[in-house]
Amino acid sequence: MKYLLNIIIIISSFSLISNSKSISQTYIDFTANDLEGNEIILSSLLKNGPVMIAFWRTWCPSCNEEQKAMNELYSKYKPSGFQYLGINVDNQKSVSKVRAYVSAHNFTFTVILDTDKKIFEMSGGTDDIMPYSLILSKTGDIIHTRIGFKSGDENEIENEIKKILNLN
Repeated sequence: MKYLLNIIIIISSFSLISNSKSISQTYIDFTANDLEGNEIILSSLLKNGPVMIAFWRTWCPSCNEEQKAMNELYSKYKPSGFQYLGINVDNQKSVSKVRAYVSAHNFTFTVILDTDKKIFEMSGGTDDIMPYSLILSKTGDIIHTRIGFKSGDENEIENEIKKILNLN
């Protein structure tokens, strides 16, 4: 009986380990076009330094708040090698709204469209989580994930950026 119990505990432990999302998980490379039609390849961005990828929608208030805060952080840490990539997951009908929104807010970071949500789903995103973001190390390891955004979260994100850039 004791032997059987130990086996069950060991199997359960392996099951829990294999089903959990590890923070050292490596991101899968992708290629997409930005709003100006330029080809963006994730692995090319990573050559310059860590990358934060944020999935957002134009009609999502938390997403909009995050994008505004991240525009400031991107400008501040870009000289240190930090990259920020906003990936909009609105549908094809909303593309003109995305362009207008980005232009109206003078975003300086790269924005790509993921209207078919392939990148979003490949990244572990689901429709019930928004905004959803990942911070990747220069080697492509996922070092931080975030679901949602509220005022003040930019401080936590800035600490993560400083940590990965070794600015602490």
